[in-house]
Amino acid sequence: MQTALLLAFLLPIPFFGRGLLERTDQAAWSQLVEAFDRRGIAVIKGHERCRERDLYGLYVRRSRQVVVCPRGDQSVTLRHEGWHAVQSLCLADGPWLTPEQIEQKLNRADRAELRSLVSRERWQREAEARAMAHLKPADYLQELERACSS
Repeated sequence: MQTALLLAFLLPIPFFGRGLLERTDQAAWSQLVEAFDRRGIAVIKGHERCRERDLYGLYVRRSRQVVVCPRGDQSVTLRHEGWHAVQSLCLADGPWLTPEQIEQKLNRADRAELRSLVSRERWQREAEARAMAHLKPADYLQELERACSS
């Protein structure tokens, strides 16, 4: 009983918050940064906007910069925000995935957030970036290569 009480004080509360227990896969992070760097896209860790409590990262539109804030799994954030760069710089703002492919890759939380927070005009772009962020790093890198070489 005393052990259980002690553990309750050692574990961070709330235990289930977004990003609290996520760790960045350093190998994936390095591979992703290198891939974007080869394409002339700078990955910036930290930015004045990272002071915003719920901001994990952003793609600076019409630039070659992706910002990743120091929270959560930064490799997932880079895959998401990096895909926004791919959409703009490699795909001329066109889609890469079909709506059916996107639906297969989204989880329930993504669907709910997209439904309530994203306008119809932006749905494809945002949903596609979320779907791509769910890919394993190696699969993402293959898609990045395909999207930016075509």
